[in-house]
Amino acid sequence: MREWIARIMDWLRRDRLDRELREELHFHSRQLERDALSAGASPDEAPYAARRQLGNATLVMEAARERWSVPSLEHFLQDVRYALRGLRRSPGFAITAIVALAFGIGANAAMFGIVDRLMFRQYPYLKDPSAVHRIYLRLSERGTTRTQADGIPYTRYADIRDGTSSFSHHAAFLSPTLAVGIGDDARERRVGVVSAAFWDFFSARPALGRFFSAAEDMTPRGADVAVLGYGFWQSEYGGRADVLGEVVQVNNVYATIIGVAPEGFVGIDDDDPPALFMPITTYRGAVDAASADPARWYTKYSNGWVSIMVRRKPGVSIEQANADVTRALRASYQKEMELNPGATSTAKSNPTAVISAMKTGAGPDPSLEARTALWVMGVSAIVLLIACANVANLFLTRALKHERETALRLALGVTRGRLMMQTLTESLLLSFIGSVAGLLVAYWGGAGLRQLLVAGDAPIEVFTDWRTIGVAIGAALLAAVLTGLAPSFMIAHGDLANTLKTGGRGGSSRRSRAHSVLLVLQGALSVVLLIGAVLFVRSFDNVKAMRIGYDAEPVLFVNRNMRGLRLDSASSVALRTALVEKARAIPRVEAASWIYSVPFRSTSATRLFVAGIDSVSRLGRFTYQASSSGYFEVMGTRIKRGRAYTDADRAGAPRVMVVSESMARALWPQADPLGQCVKVHADTMPCTTVIGIAEDMIQNDLQSSTRFHYYMPVDQFDPAGGNGLFLKMRGDPRPHQEMVRKALQSVMPGQTFVSVMPLSDVVDAARRSWQLGATMFVAFGVLALIVAAIGLHGVIAYNVTQRMHELGVRAALGAQLKDIVRLVVGEGMAFAFAGVVLGGLIAFLASPWVQPLLFQQSAKDPVVYGVVGVMMLLVALAASASPAARAARVDPNTALRAE
Repeated sequence: MREWIARIMDWLRRDRLDRELREELHFHSRQLERDALSAGASPDEAPYAARRQLGNATLVMEAARERWSVPSLEHFLQDVRYALRGLRRSPGFAITAIVALAFGIGANAAMFGIVDRLMFRQYPYLKDPSAVHRIYLRLSERGTTRTQADGIPYTRYADIRDGTSSFSHHAAFLSPTLAVGIGDDARERRVGVVSAAFWDFFSARPALGRFFSAAEDMTPRGADVAVLGYGFWQSEYGGRADVLGEVVQVNNVYATIIGVAPEGFVGIDDDDPPALFMPITTYRGAVDAASADPARWYTKYSNGWVSIMVRRKPGVSIEQANADVTRALRASYQKEMELNPGATSTAKSNPTAVISAMKTGAGPDPSLEARTALWVMGVSAIVLLIACANVANLFLTRALKHERETALRLALGVTRGRLMMQTLTESLLLSFIGSVAGLLVAYWGGAGLRQLLVAGDAPIEVFTDWRTIGVAIGAALLAAVLTGLAPSFMIAHGDLANTLKTGGRGGSSRRSRAHSVLLVLQGALSVVLLIGAVLFVRSFDNVKAMRIGYDAEPVLFVNRNMRGLRLDSASSVALRTALVEKARAIPRVEAASWIYSVPFRSTSATRLFVAGIDSVSRLGRFTYQASSSGYFEVMGTRIKRGRAYTDADRAGAPRVMVVSESMARALWPQADPLGQCVKVHADTMPCTTVIGIAEDMIQNDLQSSTRFHYYMPVDQFDPAGGNGLFLKMRGDPRPHQEMVRKALQSVMPGQTFVSVMPLSDVVDAARRSWQLGATMFVAFGVLALIVAAIGLHGVIAYNVTQRMHELGVRAALGAQLKDIVRLVVGEGMAFAFAGVVLGGLIAFLASPWVQPLLFQQSAKDPVVYGVVGVMMLLVALAASASPAARAARVDPNTALRAE
């Protein structure tokens, strides 16, 4: 069909040109006839005179066609048609090349789309994004520097806003998950909590109504207003224009809807667009109504909860802005010390501030996930290089097969440049088809990849994302150049006379060098990926095998959301007791315990006082868990010495606690921890006696060496405190989430509700970076190994075909079967060994950059290098087996008859 369309278009174009040429020639002929008549020729002689002067009309038309046409375009179209015919004649070659390029280009497109969204892509509607920054604080704590991008006190934000002159706009923001809706329609949703100045950073205009103003964002209590997100407006309100003035409940706040954000506006949460936006000074009313002093969130330095964004003034450099914001930050700490003399001094914390990217992944201290994602993106580029090397080998093999044909075409007058353009056009066509297939690979595989890297429900955009499409096109162009280099070089430097004399059997040394370079390159890159895969797999195994102090797999986390409902202490205790008793009565629940904090999600700490220690806080951060009895049974945390607290350790009974092994060693290195006295909150508090020592647990950071943690009965610590339960389930807890939610929801009063999730989901998020590295390195490593094995097999098989005559002569001269097999297999093993050595060297040199991404695993582990080397050699042996078997069947009589 394509060929018929091309023919029709060519015919229409040529017909138009011929018609115009004939009209032009007719006009000139009439002019020449008129000139002949004027010169005295008769009417019968004038036409003949005009034709003699005009010349051969056919030659004139051909010359005009050449001048009017675009030779380069004509040649390109001819090359495309030639390439299509060649691919149609060699479907195996075409499919192999397209599949290899599709995986290479698709891997790069998918990874770019994810990393771009995670780290680099600007937020929609953001004005002058190069001048908009997030403020990062750097603080020194016990000899280490900690970078803080969120959890900054609002008072610190106000001090920076009022104490700097380098910025035209300042805004505070955060994106908590709050209960939105009423009754059974209530769901926990992302909410954009922003100051009124936030809107000035964007060029967005409301799709409906208006945004809230500075007058509605005043401390200590802002107006109860909300701006709906466009998607939430469409899904929950059907896009109704009369939604303005309606009320939406956000936790305990009944906010009046005053506007709707425009389509595509996500604020600074493009991975999980907010359901709505509300003033930051209204937020605490939504979550802290029960507090006796909600204004403390805007007046004290002890509560950190916001992030800060700024816009640089024109002409202000980043260095000037950093110096300005650091001065304001130090002044803020000085102000805090005046209000609270016990606060950490600037001499100890050495606070500094820097402005950097809005997305923390591209900030001054990117997370482990962001760094791993960048490495995986580099791995995808290696996969593309391996695919290009494989396809280049295919092109080179086919070019060598048609070497005599190429020499004949050159002898007949076709230029080398013309043949080189044909080769590049064919590689470009293959790469273009491969890029389309690669975008399909990115679309289908990107969803699973995205789950390893980012959270939220934003869809995967491939065919509508021009940045990703641009990367795919760029990768295709790069692949076209790389795959066309080898055959083009052969054409440019081929020995025409020698090829014609030898019948295409010459140039074996040149063939060997070209194939060898490509094969060794494929092997080396495959070895690098395989070493990375084994390192990350072992690292992830170390993470999974590490005892974290509890068993998260059978545990459900139940979060109680009171939506601002304020209960007195007795009512809070009654509700907590009712929830625990109801949970213990649910089928398949083995144990239940009320809890105060959740590992890797929310941790709590308070001041401790121990006799003989001047400052316990200097030893590190001591976190606590207040829970009801049965906590250690629920979590599977082992008590090493002493006992756990029970129902008998209630309010009014002697105060008790259980401490971790690390905490016991740190506080009482030379004494028995059991029976020791610890005062909690203040040194005037009564003693809390250590009754047990539990195994160490991990609260926040898998790589942290400190495991200072202690446990107390909630009745003795804060009877009305805590906000959830841990339930130990019999078997997999996931199928029973909804059953548990419905059972506990029946106990909840009014508009309050509970949400249920597996605790393993929280813990697995902390393991995500190592899981990502293991998964992607293994996937890409296996893909690279398969591509390299196929390429090695193809080249050796081709070499055997080319050398059948030589092998026959060897057999006729007395070479034994094992000698011929050893010759073929040895060639493949030599390629593999060279690839192992080069790849091992590259991996060894890259180990200092890989080491920070691993967990309790050396990047220079000789066992890993040895295992990968053996694996590569075995693959080479398998790839050489079939060509070796074919070589072993060579007939020496055929070779002698040919001679």
